[in-house]
Amino acid sequence: MEAVRGMAYVPGIGRGALTRRARPGTILLTDQTTLLDVRARPGGCLLVNGAPFSHATIALLSRGIPTVILGADQTERLCDGIEVTIDGATGWVLPADVAAPALTPTPPPAPTPVLTQDGCHVELRASARDVTGVGQARDRGAAAVGLVRTEFLLPDGDTVPDAVFYRASFRAICEAAAPLPVTLRLLDLAPDKHPAWANALPRGNTLGRQGVRLFDHPLIRQVVLAQLEAIANLCGEFPVQILVPYLTNVEEFLRWRAMIDERLSGKAVAVGAMIETPAASMLVDRLARVADFVAIGTNDLMQCFYGADRDDPAVAAYLNPYSPALYRFLRTLAQQADHHIDRVQLCGVLSQLPGTLQVLLGLGYRAFSVDAVHLPYLATTVGEASYAACRELAAEVCAATTSGVVSRLLGVPEFIPTNANADLPLDSS
Repeated sequence: MEAVRGMAYVPGIGRGALTRRARPGTILLTDQTTLLDVRARPGGCLLVNGAPFSHATIALLSRGIPTVILGADQTERLCDGIEVTIDGATGWVLPADVAAPALTPTPPPAPTPVLTQDGCHVELRASARDVTGVGQARDRGAAAVGLVRTEFLLPDGDTVPDAVFYRASFRAICEAAAPLPVTLRLLDLAPDKHPAWANALPRGNTLGRQGVRLFDHPLIRQVVLAQLEAIANLCGEFPVQILVPYLTNVEEFLRWRAMIDERLSGKAVAVGAMIETPAASMLVDRLARVADFVAIGTNDLMQCFYGADRDDPAVAAYLNPYSPALYRFLRTLAQQADHHIDRVQLCGVLSQLPGTLQVLLGLGYRAFSVDAVHLPYLATTVGEASYAACRELAAEVCAATTSGVVSRLLGVPEFIPTNANADLPLDSS
């Protein structure tokens, strides 16, 4: 077979026969529509026409399955049963007998501290959805657990989670992370993050009721209060913080912070604001004044920014991580944050994609919460970079006219997923 290069997504080496059904020791060839049904853990995954910012695809990051995203035209010669090797750090799909030196070695855990060549300190934190992910984050050198996705903590039997459940779950997470600080994001439901216990709720749609917008619903409020009761029980024993999801304005944050402070009965727990909409982004300086820290959720933020559902592969081409417009927007956000930038954390897939971390560093961001599997690789990237060069690169990216120019500046393949609506214009730069 001929070597093929796609988008590097989950680093690691996978070897095995191509198959359409996930089995250990094989390389799964699948598309977005069947990804949620994958239960077994394959040796690697080739995702055809995948939406890299969708919740289903992000699950591959959480599971640490080496993954490359390919266009449909790149898979025409990839037949079931052929033996391949995939390098999830570079995006290469190679013949099975490729020599080891041609593959990306697994770096050691991130050092403490993580520094650029010219001494700029970068905080690499971890995002996780369970105890296993938290333990992996600690073992791979995370500076902190920057985001726990508490909506994925589920009791047995599809029952509504209560304070007893969360006390046990949060304690297990804090113990697995110790001595690292842990940020617990309050319940963040969305149309495709809809556990069985919440079936009484309407699923809604993209840009509808999600995150904090659901906190007034009696069932959701009951669960959020249970989470706060559990946090109040643990905060004297572990270094925990709280993150309020999917905010739109300052008033919204102040309202829910008052409720949180009341429920915690004066206990000293930092409360952060999660920015995931352009409106909240333009208030980052105001939010930073009333919140103890700010987290920018780039997955949902890009969805709002581009006006394209991140879970729909048909519009995946519009959520282009190499568009100069995106970096101009993020530059404005960093400038708005000004001297508060040291309390701003970037979350989401964006900083984990090839070439983007250096640009984000050049824009002024210093703290990133990423999936544990990426930590050693990103630490290596930081260690090989200089802040001065990153600033120059960021300026060039923001001055570019097309995503094709940005891709060439970063030395990565162009981001052109197949669009199901062939009559719609794509960025062909």
